[in-house]
Order: sequence, then C-alpha cells, then structure tokens
Amino acid sequence: MSNEQEPTSAVPDRWITDWDFSEEYPVYTRANAGEVLPDPSSPLNVTLVWNKGLNIGWREGYVEHLGTHLPSEIDEVMPQIIGNFGGYHYTNFSMTELNGARLPGLTVPVWNTLWVGDHPDIPEYVEKPGHANAELTAGLAEKTAWSLTTDTYPEAEETKRRADLAREQRPDLTSLSDQELIDHARSFVPDLIFCYAYHPVTTTLSTMGPAVAGALLETIGEADKLGDLLSGLGGVDSAAPSYALWNLGRSVAASEELTAMFDNGLATLLDDLAASGSPDAKQFGADFDDFLYKYGSRAPNEWDIRSDSWESKPVLALLAINGMRLSPPEADPALIRERNEAKRIALTAELAAKMPDAETRQSFLDAAKSITKFMPWRERTKTACVKVMGEMRMALYELGHRMVDRGIMEDHHDITMLLDDELDSFAADPESFKGTIAERREQYLALFDLQPPFFLFEPLPLSQWPKRTEHKAQIAVPGDSLSGVAGAPGVSRGRARILHDPYDIGDLGEGDIIVAPQTDPAWTPLFVFAGGVVVNVGATITHSSIVCRELGIPCAVSVHDATARIPDGAMIEVDGNTGTVTVL
Repeated sequence: MSNEQEPTSAVPDRWITDWDFSEEYPVYTRANAGEVLPDPSSPLNVTLVWNKGLNIGWREGYVEHLGTHLPSEIDEVMPQIIGNFGGYHYTNFSMTELNGARLPGLTVPVWNTLWVGDHPDIPEYVEKPGHANAELTAGLAEKTAWSLTTDTYPEAEETKRRADLAREQRPDLTSLSDQELIDHARSFVPDLIFCYAYHPVTTTLSTMGPAVAGALLETIGEADKLGDLLSGLGGVDSAAPSYALWNLGRSVAASEELTAMFDNGLATLLDDLAASGSPDAKQFGADFDDFLYKYGSRAPNEWDIRSDSWESKPVLALLAINGMRLSPPEADPALIRERNEAKRIALTAELAAKMPDAETRQSFLDAAKSITKFMPWRERTKTACVKVMGEMRMALYELGHRMVDRGIMEDHHDITMLLDDELDSFAADPESFKGTIAERREQYLALFDLQPPFFLFEPLPLSQWPKRTEHKAQIAVPGDSLSGVAGAPGVSRGRARILHDPYDIGDLGEGDIIVAPQTDPAWTPLFVFAGGVVVNVGATITHSSIVCRELGIPCAVSVHDATARIPDGAMIEVDGNTGTVTVL
C-alpha cells in the first residue's frame, strides 16, 4: 500500500508522536524540557533518538545507577519520566517528585525549586502511598555520601570516551548506501542509552553539594555566598566552545587579512579562506576545522537532530566568532574563569574557617569539593549525548541531501519528518513517502504557532492550546521588579536585548543584558560579551545558570514572561544574587 497522500494544512488534535497521558503520574511540565527542546521535536527525533535511546537511558539511570525508583515504577518501553505532546517535550513532574521524596536531606518542595525554579503554577505536593521508601532512601544516602567525597567518576569519563570514539570512527558517509546510512544512524542507540543513563545520575548528585553547602551556610548567616561557590569550576564542557571561539576571534582581530574577510561578510568567507594562500588564512582554516571536529555537534536546539549544528551549518559558528573578534581583550572568558576560580577557592577557605566545629567544617569542605566535581560531570554526560546525536544527524542529513537531489523532498531536514519504523520502507521506496513528508512538514511547522502550557494536568487537545500570538503580558514600566531565581551571582545594569534566536542578535552590544526564553550551548558565545542574562525558565542547575557562573556573568532564571514583559532597549538591573530584575 502506498504511503503517498495529498498534503493538508489541518493540524490534528493529537500529533503523530504524542504519548498517552500517565494516570499514575499525571502532571507534566516544560521546566528543563523547554530549555533542552524549546521547539517542537521532529517526528524522527522523538521516535528514534528519544523513544529508542535517551528515554531508555533515563530509566536505566534512575533505576539501576541512581536508585531513586523501583523497576516496577517506570515502564521499560515508554518510560513515564517524560512525555511528548503537540510535538513538545515535557518532563513528568509527578515522577520527578519521587526524587525529592526519597533523596536524603531533601523535601519535595526543595527538589521542585531546584528542578523547576519559581513558577506560579507549581502544584502543591500531595504525598501518596509508596512515595516514601526507606530502602531506596538508605541506598541513596550511601550514594549521596559517596558524591560528597569522591574524586573520580569513571562512568562519566566513559561517556566522553564513547562519544569521542563515535566521531573518530565516522566512515565516509557518501560511500554508504541509503539503507547503510539508516543502519549507521541507528547503530548509535546503545551509546545514547549508555551516555544518558549517567546524565540523570550526575544531574541529581550535582544538587547534593549545593544543598549541603547551602544548609551549612544558612547556619552561619552566609547563605548569599552559595552562588560564588558554584562559579569558576573549570572543566565545564558546555563552556569549552566559548574558549575556542574566543581564541578564533582573537586570531581574526590580530590579522588585517582575516579582519577584511570578516568585514566582507560571512556568506563567502569559507570560499575566501580556501582561495587565499596566506599563512593567516591557512592557520585560521585549520583551526576552524579543528573546532568543528571537536565541537561541531553543538547547536541551537541541539537535542533535535532536525536542527543544524555548527558542523552542518558552519556559518552559525562564524557568526559567534564575528561577534567575539570585536570584544575587548578583558572579555577573555578564560581570564574571567580564572578570576572566579581564585575567588571561589579563597571564599571556600574563608567560609570553612567560620564553621563552628571540625565536623561541620569538613562537611562544608566536602560539599564544596563535590560542587567542583559533579557540576562539570553533569555537563560532560550531557555533551557526550549531544556528540553521539551529532553522528546520527550527519548520517541522516546525507540521506536527506540525496533525497533533495532526487526530488523526494524540498529540504534535507525533512528526512526527520519520518518515523523510525518507516525508515526501512522509505529506503526501499522513497517516492511513496513524498506526499506524507510534505503533509507532515506543513503540520509540523504549524506546531510552532502553539504556546505549550508550562504545566499539563490533563490531556489537552491541540485545538485548545493557546496561540503564541494570543499571549499577552503586562509590559513592565520603570520601577517594576520581576522576581525569579538566582542563577549566577553579581549585579549588573545594561540595556535589555530581547532575543529569541542566538543567531538573530540584531544590534546586541557589549554589556547589554540578554533576555531570552531559554538558552542552550548555542547561546554561550553571546554570554562572553553580555553584561548579564535573564531567562524565562530555568533553575539553579540549568544551562544558563551553570555557564553564566563559569563566565562570571549575573544571571536571573525563572523570570516568568521576561521576554514579553521587559521592553527591548529598556535599561534594567539584574541581581543574580536574588533573581530579581528591575526596570530602570
């Protein structure tokens, strides 16, 4: 039977990748999920990358490696830890509450604040039979005690090794048949499962150090110093591209020839470099190739293989370099990190000396050390997953380009309009899917017009979801303060720049305050010359907070509707110590 259909623009009330609503764990949230996948996830990304790989790894992490959940509590095939509705990725809020109920030293409200931040719709926790589990809590006590003292985590390092090996062993994709490209993309599912199995472990254990340190600082009246202890950690993989991009920007600034090429525009830059035989052009070309090899898998919306990465669309990285070449030398992110590291080390010793006795002093020092270990390990396991996904992306894009050449689809990205279980049939008879792909693309793009509810408490037909154009927020006026969550310490004043895309930056200038709906590593280069960052969603352990602390930039997260309420160009003050944003 042919799969070809006539395209239609109607969006069904239930999208093709939507999950069934869990009856046992009935509350879902875009918190964290909205940062990871801000846009609707493409059908192939949901059915191959997430359903077959990342979700299974998440279950394995919770059940086997961390021990927060019993095997019987999470389905083996469709783990209720997440959900996908209207194409939008959701975290199962009810499921994650079990972490707060079982992790020693935490309560569900405290856990929810760490995970979700401060949001007006957070439901009140209602304990149910089985939520408390003394046996699991005892095991978690051992795990958290270990997290406060260990210097090594071989499994986290193994995720990096596997990801690096996947890139190192990439075959000549152009030599593979259509089916071989599909098989090659699928071959990374076991690596995805392995790498992501340790991501929820490192994510959860990365909250232990801050929780213990914060509680001890509270007892001596120094709770406001916690943010400084989370800064200047070093070894944060998601910040590493910024250092590399900065160095590339410096090499441009130091070369008259490279400066002229960048001034001439980015559209022909790579061709201009290849045509030039000068030492500067050759060196920059080699350094840029090395950058793409190491960090090319990173991208805006990088958890969806439909989104271009720096490797698949190098101009995205060139845009970042173009901004950095104009920054003053004192904006060097490596120097800023070194200063923050020195400040953190001195502050740790100062605060430890204020502890009342030797036991609490050692507990504080253990917690402070754990912060320097598990925050970077969290970013390492995440980066490993993204790098493995990069290999899947490049194989599938090769297939997509071939199909564009054959007239099967208009855009190579449309290979991701297929479902995983359709790929083999597609390879055998691509022509029969031509109408299906066109129809899905039209319907998929229509999903971008929807405003996904931050919380879902019951199944909601897509026809009842609000449209983005319908969302109205009260514009803040001078003197108004918006409350959020402290992301990175410090206070700064500057001009607000409302950005929805890290590559559509308009006239973003040195010292401006970035106000964004959410951020991922593609935003990181902008942080280098920003005066501060304000984000609609997020929490203490989300990307924007971690990277801003690493770069020494004040950050306020979970500032609800910040992009809608703060006028573009307004002078604002960001207090990263309290999470407060004031319109001046």
